[in-house]
Amino acid sequence: MATPDPEDAERPWWEQGEEPDYRATLANERTFLAWTRTSLALLAGSLAVLPLGGVAPLPLRLALSAYLIALALAAAVTGYVQWRRRQHRMRLRRPLGHSAWQSVLLLGFLLLAGLVCAVVATGSG
Repeated sequence: MATPDPEDAERPWWEQGEEPDYRATLANERTFLAWTRTSLALLAGSLAVLPLGGVAPLPLRLALSAYLIALALAAAVTGYVQWRRRQHRMRLRRPLGHSAWQSVLLLGFLLLAGLVCAVVATGSG
């Protein structure tokens, strides 16, 4: 691990430390873009469930749509925070570490699967 530079504290995070290997930087950006694509897909899904009047009642569709919007926001914020944290740690030559947010989002997606099953069950019965 590199020794901290005393001047680093005065500079913004993106200028601290040293420039990481460009391949690691580009991989970090691709991961951020994957989080962004997931967020956009969730937003599109939130709009897609609203006109499905014959499948589920309006309150259930609104709840599912709102939940998809919340997951989209969580995915976008998580992607940015992870990108920024990892980029900063790469610049300082520190371990990248792990985030508990991925587990939280996994639980969110499992709940989404349950909601979708509820929508399908109400539409087929």
